[in-house]
Amino acid sequence: MPARPRSRRPAVRWRLIVAIVALVATAGACTSARNLQNTQGERIEGGTLTYAIALDARPAGLFQTLARNNPWVENVFQPLVRLDATTRAVEPVLATSVDISPDGRTVRIALREGVTFHDGRPFTADDVKFTFETTAGKEAGSNLGNVPRAFTSIVVEDPTHLTVTADAPLGDALFDYLNQTPIVDPATYDQVADGSELNGTGPFRFTHWQPGAGFTLERYDGYWNRDAVQLQRIEFVVTADATALLSALRSGRAQLAWGLTPSDARPYFGDDRYTIIDAGGTVYPLGLDTTVAPFDDERVRQAVGYALDRQRIRDQIFAGTGAVSSLPFPVGAEGVPQAQVDHYDYDPDRAREMIREAGAEGARVPISYGANPTVRAIFEVVANNLRAIGLDPVGVTLDQPTFQTGQNQGELGAAWISLHSQITLAPSTIIDSIPVLRDGNPSKVDSPEFESLKAALRTATPGSPEADAAVAALGEYLIDQAFLHPVVQAPEILVATNKTGDVGVTMRGVTLLENAYVTG
Repeated sequence: MPARPRSRRPAVRWRLIVAIVALVATAGACTSARNLQNTQGERIEGGTLTYAIALDARPAGLFQTLARNNPWVENVFQPLVRLDATTRAVEPVLATSVDISPDGRTVRIALREGVTFHDGRPFTADDVKFTFETTAGKEAGSNLGNVPRAFTSIVVEDPTHLTVTADAPLGDALFDYLNQTPIVDPATYDQVADGSELNGTGPFRFTHWQPGAGFTLERYDGYWNRDAVQLQRIEFVVTADATALLSALRSGRAQLAWGLTPSDARPYFGDDRYTIIDAGGTVYPLGLDTTVAPFDDERVRQAVGYALDRQRIRDQIFAGTGAVSSLPFPVGAEGVPQAQVDHYDYDPDRAREMIREAGAEGARVPISYGANPTVRAIFEVVANNLRAIGLDPVGVTLDQPTFQTGQNQGELGAAWISLHSQITLAPSTIIDSIPVLRDGNPSKVDSPEFESLKAALRTATPGSPEADAAVAALGEYLIDQAFLHPVVQAPEILVATNKTGDVGVTMRGVTLLENAYVTG
């Protein structure tokens, strides 16, 4: 498992955008996303995989790229393309080619033939158009909804071809959008939110959901790549307690587990009965509302940056894995200056003095966070750090739907701790992708300067000197304004027993089980 998130290669991505992007229309799943385990026993044809997960599914957040949906979503719904987990090359799923004009404003998409939804209806270009139009609406909560909002027209040419035009070059975010947007069925979309009808094109159908307890995926026999599917059933069991997750693996009740921190999973490192699978990365930021005292004072916000003991959080909660940075961009990404990454070093004395100068000693600071054990552990350290500099932090635990709604509406109170499993994206994508930076963010930061800096990054050619300068200028603004303090960039992991194999993971940490199998 890598010690830090993978960096981007935006220059390579841009060469894809100014040329014809031809996707190899292979029949199988993306082999580059697959992690092969050392299995024991004989493969069971049509077996059942039990997957222990820390958080239940939330179909209402289908387009919000919620980490809690990563274990199941692309086994039921599928995107047009995937990006290779290592090289970020474009790979086919529901699209077989994406032809982009030299000016980056026209996109022609060819779709795979012979694909059906789980109700048997053929998949067509009209479904793609509906999905694009739906994700352009803010009510869908798409983290990359700005991409379809830039489309000026979507023309369906025939059942397997459509052309999209935009009023400006679509840039680096286009393939990120195509990669993380599941295609939905217009006829049943209004039943997705409550989970009553999840009609996708993937290898498995979503069935038997008991909210808070678990759900089942059943093999879809009409799947376009049916011969590749090994499993008959996947049983997801919601097990919020880390000890229970570990117990499920040890006892053999589960062959796969999601939701363990590296510290939780430490006993499995080096144990050949288990495989630790890199499942992308997550950034955990502490956000501050700039319109609420004491954080309406820039000195207090900067003091918080110096107060955070990020290394302790990294070592104590994430077993020394991951990376720390003062910016919400991938460490090592092109154009991100190291001096900015290291700017807010741990300096409680300096932070305490800044709090005194601002007259904020004793200020009560409610900190909201979702009901997630990892975030709770981060809060405990953050609260101690803030007490040490003279503030009075108070935790406010919210259920996940309430927290998610508040985040999307830009209302989370004076301070909050969130998590975003999109740290593998480029800075030019992240600024519109994660809710704590995009328009309507809960920090209430919408100054002309901020918007101008983001616009400069969006329009710069990825990998160019102009893009590097735009990243650096925006980074300097984020450090000065200090309304968002990334606490840690941590790897996400899956733990698999040697009774399962061919479990795939995308660059975003989504589990792919099309080729997975279990052994007896």
